[in-house]
Amino acid sequence: MTRFDPFAMALRLSGVTVPQEELDTALRQLTVRYEPEDAENSFYAQIDVPTANPVRALLDLADRSGAAIAAMLEDRRIGRAVLDIAFDYPEQGEDMSVRLPAHAAAAIAMRGIDIEVSVYLTDVEEDED
Repeated sequence: MTRFDPFAMALRLSGVTVPQEELDTALRQLTVRYEPEDAENSFYAQIDVPTANPVRALLDLADRSGAAIAAMLEDRRIGRAVLDIAFDYPEQGEDMSVRLPAHAAAAIAMRGIDIEVSVYLTDVEEDED
């Protein structure tokens, strides 16, 4: 596999110190998770990113929420922002490669968002059923 075809993408925010409603407004989209972390007044938030057209979704994320994320990272209202991009690796697969287009990676990275790639072992026979 060489095309960019993740099965899931999520923006994970840790060390969030603003209320969920304020975060949603600033990001101009809704969080799907907002939970307390171990530290007092610190929260974990997650935004699911659609995968139907993943490059377009990353560019939209950067355009819609990128400036707000960068500002909140700068003034510590958010401790860390990580975009997790998940791919499946077939059990019988020999190798796998994925190419994330440079313009999509740059749009995310220039806002201070780290990119994490997750690979999950899958069973090809189950996918065929």
